[in-house]
Amino acid sequence: MISKENKLLIRRYLYSMINMYGIIPLRHAYHIFSHQNPLLNIEEDDFWEFTMLDQSGQDYNVAGEGELAQVDLDEDDDEEFYLYGDWVLMDLPVDFKRIKALQKNRLYYVPVKDEFLRRENEWYYERTTATEEYRQYLKDSNPGLSDDRLEEAFFEALTQLHAVSYGKTVEETINSIPKALKKMGFNVKDDDEGDLRHLLRRMLDGTRQEALRGRMYKYHNLPSSLELLEREGLTDENVERIHTGELDAAEVADEIAAKAPDLAAQLMTLYQQ
Repeated sequence: MISKENKLLIRRYLYSMINMYGIIPLRHAYHIFSHQNPLLNIEEDDFWEFTMLDQSGQDYNVAGEGELAQVDLDEDDDEEFYLYGDWVLMDLPVDFKRIKALQKNRLYYVPVKDEFLRRENEWYYERTTATEEYRQYLKDSNPGLSDDRLEEAFFEALTQLHAVSYGKTVEETINSIPKALKKMGFNVKDDDEGDLRHLLRRMLDGTRQEALRGRMYKYHNLPSSLELLEREGLTDENVERIHTGELDAAEVADEIAAKAPDLAAQLMTLYQQ
């Protein structure tokens, strides 16, 4: 039996996962939740049951791969079930297949718990120099801009940048924002578009959307991923480093394969999408 408090915590994780990954197999959702909350001792069957029943009253959904891909699966196959939001899969089965293809062989970026749960808010972003420069750009190019219109333009860009998490390419995203701003009535001079796109790319990096697409952070004052994994293997500490992005396992798997093929295989199945 899951307590009311823990049900609320699970919901926070489910929303964070949708905003982080777009879609995620439910078995991985449980793995991440249980890894970050081991003392709660919530069994996987209970997690699944709660999530499946709870979805009817929430803004997230769970469905099998056959339904999402709109294909008939063999009866003997173990069907994968996915957590997703309606706003992610607007056009089935096209969006599902597109995101699955883009996620292939990428490792889930799993930040530490507090950072992870901040993403339950779909509008969460990290305040950086680039975000403030973008606001200033809007003020300078649109004199007399009201605070409401400023926020409208800001969150239009943020919405577009978040779409990178769901499979939209970086270039497609960056190029779409000036067009969207013009359509909304904001002044964007043709001569300024190059500088604006450069600013938006910095903003994209600052909001960590690149990490959400599966690219791990680089921590420079640490031994290399290759050195640690060759020396220590997949210890609990190194698995934790992979989950939080301190080690980029995908980047070194090919180098490890020649010396330790079993270790390389384990790396590429760890949180593989």
